[in-house]
Amino acid sequence: MFNYNTLEKDIERLSQEVVEKKNLPEHKDVLERDLIKQAITPLIFQTKSKTAEPVNNSQNAPVAEESVLPDYLKDSPAEIKLQVEKLVESVFSDGLEKTMKKAVASNAFVLDAFHDALTDKLYDELKTRKLI
Repeated sequence: MFNYNTLEKDIERLSQEVVEKKNLPEHKDVLERDLIKQAITPLIFQTKSKTAEPVNNSQNAPVAEESVLPDYLKDSPAEIKLQVEKLVESVFSDGLEKTMKKAVASNAFVLDAFHDALTDKLYDELKTRKLI
């Protein structure tokens, strides 16, 4: 189900990046959530620069009640919400790198929503583990 080795490596790497950035004078007043978002952004652009295969994420499954979705998606079609949720779930089973390849193959709106949702999810996870 979950690839814990990949997940643990990704979480450890992100927590180290956040701690390193937080220790820099120019980032002293930056929120940890924003530092996480900054750490994820280069992964998206690196993956985008490589060739990505188109991914068909449309399925007829319902959106989970405990959503990690950003508020601005509340009025979006269920298919968009599902794509974003599936991508976030994929991080915990396939790891960041593989999921980024799927995400950049989506449209820009889905990619941005995934980035925001993942930031929130990882922030919660890092706080729970007391890594930030």
